Amino acid sequence: MTDSADTLRARLTEAGRVCGGWCTVHIDFSEDRENPEGLAESRRRSVRDRLNRMGADDATVAAIEDALSTPSGLPSPFSRFLLARDGEVAVDEAVPGAARGETLEVGVLPRLAPLIATGVDEFPYLVVRTSRDGGDVAVHRTGAFFPESTASVEGRTDTLHKVKGGGWAQLNQQEHVEELWKQNQQELSAEVDRLVREVRPRLLVVSGDVKARRLLLDAVGQAARSIAVELDANTRSDGTDAARLDAFVAEQVAAVEQRDRADALDLLRSRVSQERAAADVGLREVVGALQQAQVDTLFVDVAALDGETLLALDGVPWVARPGDETGDAEAVGEVPAAEAILRAALLTDARILTATQQATGAGAAALLRWPAASVTGA
Repeated sequence: MTDSADTLRARLTEAGRVCGGWCTVHIDFSEDRENPEGLAESRRRSVRDRLNRMGADDATVAAIEDALSTPSGLPSPFSRFLLARDGEVAVDEAVPGAARGETLEVGVLPRLAPLIATGVDEFPYLVVRTSRDGGDVAVHRTGAFFPESTASVEGRTDTLHKVKGGGWAQLNQQEHVEELWKQNQQELSAEVDRLVREVRPRLLVVSGDVKARRLLLDAVGQAARSIAVELDANTRSDGTDAARLDAFVAEQVAAVEQRDRADALDLLRSRVSQERAAADVGLREVVGALQQAQVDTLFVDVAALDGETLLALDGVPWVARPGDETGDAEAVGEVPAAEAILRAALLTDARILTATQQATGAGAAALLRWPAASVTGA
């Protein structure tokens, strides 16, 4: 599968620029079933046969079948999303969770909606598992199963446990132990602060021993503390509560995404009421804004746009309604409206959020880079 360091958005954007001969595959590929090897073979054969019947070229079908033959080693349920043309797989993503619907298509453009619905504007986050003798920190990215990188800090472990009793000897020993704990967490905090500066995560999840967590959060900088959330679970020494940590991380990531969407929707509602609104609501208005590369954030409800079509173009302005002036660009086909505006949003570097028609007032809406009444940005 594709290297996660090369962002999903960048790969989809590059695919969206190229017209002709695309195969799109999005299928459930969960392996938690009886006879998973036989099931995987049956899925590959079904995909191959159906793409052949749709007229896909042999080299591209073979490339897809080969990609689907690679063992994933991923936890189920998950789905596979592939875009391929000219005998090469351009996008191969494993998506957590079962596929909401199946897509197999051969066409002039790749189908983007099935994957974009799961989120393409990824963000990084950190997960720390700490204990009194050190800790581990992992860099994750939303939508990925495994961390992009991990680092461990192993501090001093001599005499890590406090002793009971009285007297000066015992007191000195306890102070020594406390100092060891503090030093270990300061080393870990330096690594966390470095990653916060370099990776710019949206979230820092801290789990592990309660005393170690407190020492760590006291030691990290304000940038790290401002995005930190704690899980009261000892997750480092023996993997205890690993499932609980995974569930907590998923909840916190979802909370960040929900806050982003809510904030953007609030901004949309406030702008729509303004006289020279830097916002548009409605498919016609959004298409016009996309043609001017005016859209900062696109809201789309794919289901609400079902049955609507637009023209996809081979160059700027990328999308048009019948009769629109398109300059030197030529239409490559009439495509579902949601696909057309999603492609144009990617190609004009607009942020993409899924939102219901009830939330925005239409199947498509947009926050603009400059007010709708201006074509110059003034």
